[in-house]
Amino acid sequence: MMIGIDFGTTNSGAAIYTPQGPQMIETVEGKDTMPSAVAQTETGFVTGHAALRQQNENPDYTFKAVKRFLGVDYSDDEHGHFQMAEGPDGKVWWKGRSGLISGPQLVAEVLKSVLRAAEFRFGKRPTGAVIGVPVDFREPQREALKAGAMLAGIQDVHLFEEPYAAALAFALDRQEFSRVAVYDLGGGTFDITILAMKDGVSSVKGMNGIGFLGGADFDRRLVDYCADQFFKDEGEDLKSKPHCMVHLNREAEDTKIALSSDTEGRVYLENLTVGADGFKSMNYSVSRDEFVQMTKDLVVRTMAAVEDALKQAKMNARDIDHVLLVGGQSRMPLIHDVLAAKFGTQKLVMGPKPEYAVALGTALRAAEIEGRIKPGVLERIAATTVGLRRSGGVCVPLIPKGSKYPVREAVELKTVHDGQSTVEIVIVQGEAPSAEDNTLVWRSVIDVEALPEGELTLGLVAEADASGALRITVDDKVIYGQEAGS
Repeated sequence: MMIGIDFGTTNSGAAIYTPQGPQMIETVEGKDTMPSAVAQTETGFVTGHAALRQQNENPDYTFKAVKRFLGVDYSDDEHGHFQMAEGPDGKVWWKGRSGLISGPQLVAEVLKSVLRAAEFRFGKRPTGAVIGVPVDFREPQREALKAGAMLAGIQDVHLFEEPYAAALAFALDRQEFSRVAVYDLGGGTFDITILAMKDGVSSVKGMNGIGFLGGADFDRRLVDYCADQFFKDEGEDLKSKPHCMVHLNREAEDTKIALSSDTEGRVYLENLTVGADGFKSMNYSVSRDEFVQMTKDLVVRTMAAVEDALKQAKMNARDIDHVLLVGGQSRMPLIHDVLAAKFGTQKLVMGPKPEYAVALGTALRAAEIEGRIKPGVLERIAATTVGLRRSGGVCVPLIPKGSKYPVREAVELKTVHDGQSTVEIVIVQGEAPSAEDNTLVWRSVIDVEALPEGELTLGLVAEADASGALRITVDDKVIYGQEAGS
């Protein structure tokens, strides 16, 4: 049995294809999604709602937003979180009770809960899954997610870009779509994809993504505002008190959600701290307009990415027939207003549960892979450039951004010194001209025959299959990725 999974920054959900179409799989608690939270207690791991219920007493070992830092180098200055440390592989790991915990280990705990829910509902445990990923997920992140899925016991793992999945879910009963912009703003990432859909063929014309921009950033603006105001009023630095920040983060998220329907919200935390003068509470009123002022620059950043995707597609806003709003943060009224101003109100399409779109779409993709439904034709393209570091640290593109999958590119490498006995090969991902400014995918040193300068030639081939899975070979020997057919 194969299911579709939306492993999200904030929440995760799964779906399965039925004769009535894709359906969400209820958790053992009877909910359609579960928080992507993992807590390490004295007796083991708990996940989802159970993890959140105990976070007040166990904030140091309650881990959230794991997806955001999965496969990320610790040297990246985006994290700065007290729970994180540098792991033995140089990636972000989490500080557990008796040692460090890797990202794939935490992913596995969330996915195990998803699998248990499916087993509870259907009487058997899924052995395969299609898991949604942001378009800006780099190779290290994709590999870390795959590793977590394998640790969870998923034997057959397929990754599927979230905008494609959302487009599949929305297009079920909307066959009139022709040119579609998928605006996907989730808990931790933003994606924009321009699709052309005609006669059962969906082709990607343009895409862009921001790996560190999502609902968590909107929450953080309100958290910072309240914490700074509390410091002015009470002289206490809440940011240095993890237990207090747990309460404030949860209250800020609830207030943010309320401001999508109400014009005013309130951040109220009774007896938040205690000092010589007794208990101190937080009670701040926040209007929707004030929250807009705090966060409008984040929305502007998404619209810059939209412009870039339209430019890639060689389209303008008038060419777009429908704009699909996906992800929980896309409910924000400011986002509706900005998109309506650009594309027109009549083009905006949001289902009753935009946060379900990815899970439903991955379930459809799973059904295609299993042969249960006729597969559509989806032409996928490279979201980011795969490059090779050459002399001087310059990044030379191997598979340029926008290349249509499947793709195969070959280059020749020559030795540059007399008697050179090794060749270092560095593969990176990103658009920067300097290799060091891009994401490291793979570094390897190959032993070669020591010959005069330039007399030894190596053939390097970079290729990606129809799903975007990357493989690098040197003289027909695989140095990154899987053997063909495996």
